[in-house]
Amino acid sequence: MAIAQTLAYFDIFDYPLTATELYAYLWHHSAINQSAFLETLEKAKNSGIVEQKNGYYFLPGREDSISARERAVRHVAHKLDRAKRAGKLIRYLPFLQAMFVCNTVAAGCSDETSDIDVLIVVKQGRIWLTRLFVTGLLGLFGLRRTKKKIVNQICLSFYLTDTNLNLQSIALKEADIYLCYWIRQLLPVYDPSNLYQKIQDANRWVNQWVAPNAPYQLIDRYRAPDTRLSSAVKNLFTAFWSGRYGDIIESQAKQIQQTHMKFHPPVPSENPRSVIMNDAMLKFHENDRREYFRDEWRKRISNF
Repeated sequence: MAIAQTLAYFDIFDYPLTATELYAYLWHHSAINQSAFLETLEKAKNSGIVEQKNGYYFLPGREDSISARERAVRHVAHKLDRAKRAGKLIRYLPFLQAMFVCNTVAAGCSDETSDIDVLIVVKQGRIWLTRLFVTGLLGLFGLRRTKKKIVNQICLSFYLTDTNLNLQSIALKEADIYLCYWIRQLLPVYDPSNLYQKIQDANRWVNQWVAPNAPYQLIDRYRAPDTRLSSAVKNLFTAFWSGRYGDIIESQAKQIQQTHMKFHPPVPSENPRSVIMNDAMLKFHENDRREYFRDEWRKRISNF
C-alpha cells in the first residue's frame, strides 16, 4: 500500500519515480530494508499494481507521465541557473543565513510558465530588515517576481528565522503530505552553514511519514557558495547593523513594510496558515494548495 500511496501523490505532478526515489520517498515507511523493498516492488509490478518502463515506476495507465517528467528537466535546469544568480547576489547581505529552492522546481516538475519559489532563512531579530534588503536587491536586478513578471522570477514568499525552523505549527491537522515532501526536497542554493540538515533535524516529526533521507543532492553547478569578498562584505554590514542600532533599523524596516501592506494587503486563502506575519516567520502563500493536493492524493488512492 505504501508504494501505491507514494506513486499516487507524485502522479498528481506527472512525476514517475525510479526505484531509488520511490524507496527514499516511501510514504508511511516502515523499517523495510532496500532488498526487501525491491522484492515487494517487483511483486507489485508483476501483479499489475504498478507499471514500469525506462527505469520509472508509475500507476497503471500513466506511462505518459514519463515524457512529462523528461520535458520538465530543461525547465528546471534553467530555473536553477536563475536561482543561483539570485543566490550569488544575496550572499552579500547581512543576516541572511540560507536560500533554498522549493516547491515545483525542487520537486523537478516545473514547467516553462512557473516562477521559482524560495525559502530564505535569516538571523533571529532581523527578519524584516533582511526581507527589505532581499526584495530591493533582487528587484534592482530584475529577478524578483511581481504581479506582471512571473515566469522564471524569484518568488520571495517565505522567510524563517534560524531559531524557528520547526514547521509543524503550520502543518495541516491531518497528514500534510505536501509539507512533508516539501521539507525533504529543499534544495540549498546558498547554505554555507548547512542549515538544510538543521531544518531536517528540527522537523523530525516528518520522519513518521517519510524516511529521513533524499535520493539526490543539489550538484555544485547550481550552488552559490560564499567567496572572500562576499564574506567580508556580509561580516562588515552584519557588525554595522548589530546591537541596539540594528534593533532600531529592524523596527523601522518592519514599520515601513507593515505600512505598505496596509495599502497592498496579501489575500489569505481559507487556510489560516497561508499568510503569516510575525518576527519569526513571514509567509505569503495566498494560494496555499496543500489541502487540494492532499484531497487529490486521497482521490487517486480511492480510485486505485
